[in-house]
Amino acid sequence: MKPEKAQVNALYQFLRSLHGPKLQELEGKGRIFAEYLNSLDGFKIVDVKPPHKHVGAAIVDGVLQQGKDFEKQARPAIQSILGFKEAETVGGFIQLLRKYPLGQLMNFTTDRTKYDLLRVANFFASREIDTFEQLYDWLKPEKHRDALMMIKRDPRGTVFRVADKTADYFRRAVHHWDAVAVDKGVRQRLSEAGIVSMYSGKYKYKEKRSIVQLAALHLGHRPIDLDHSLYTYYVRSKSQSKLVNAPREHSKETKYCIECGTQIPQTAKYCPKCRTYQL
Repeated sequence: MKPEKAQVNALYQFLRSLHGPKLQELEGKGRIFAEYLNSLDGFKIVDVKPPHKHVGAAIVDGVLQQGKDFEKQARPAIQSILGFKEAETVGGFIQLLRKYPLGQLMNFTTDRTKYDLLRVANFFASREIDTFEQLYDWLKPEKHRDALMMIKRDPRGTVFRVADKTADYFRRAVHHWDAVAVDKGVRQRLSEAGIVSMYSGKYKYKEKRSIVQLAALHLGHRPIDLDHSLYTYYVRSKSQSKLVNAPREHSKETKYCIECGTQIPQTAKYCPKCRTYQL
């Protein structure tokens, strides 16, 4: 979807205030990245679907995308919570979590996961956010996005914490048009394009984010649509790679840890990474 002119102008104004003279360099990198994506076999930009306008789903999405297999673990949980209309608001979602065991609401069962979901919900509630529209509006300015990073790892929860990528992911979860979360898939494409290697400190997180945003504008699309398309391309590439490199003999069946999402043997009673008992 092509962004509106007013949106593009507002984004450029923000990027100038954020990066100053370096914006010119980042825009050049964005142009290079756009050219790379145009040459990428099988890559195309697809518009994201409209949001569900369901706060509970947005919170579940933002929390469970971290350290989990998204397609096998997080997506089913999102679909489950969408079935609870009372979870459409922050207050309703909190009441639901307090009323029922987590396993009755989704495909996660531990108190630590519930604790993290409640932490995020209470963070929003403390800022007088209740409806999806209020959450969307609150996440618009960069200072509020940055405020999310006050949510640190808590030993009573899982490994969940909010850093740059997850802060931007929450903006993506509520469908801000300019949202980009620089995850592993994005960093891999930036590396393949010769812009910055996967683990290089040449560009800071927000500079990498801006490169992707600017590439989207060069391609005539919204950044959120490019971000989504990079994710789907990354998932598809991983699946194809597994098929090509699959061993001839069938490997032992596996499952995912109910706490940290690590892939473990199907028969394992405890996760070797986080030591959580598998129900």
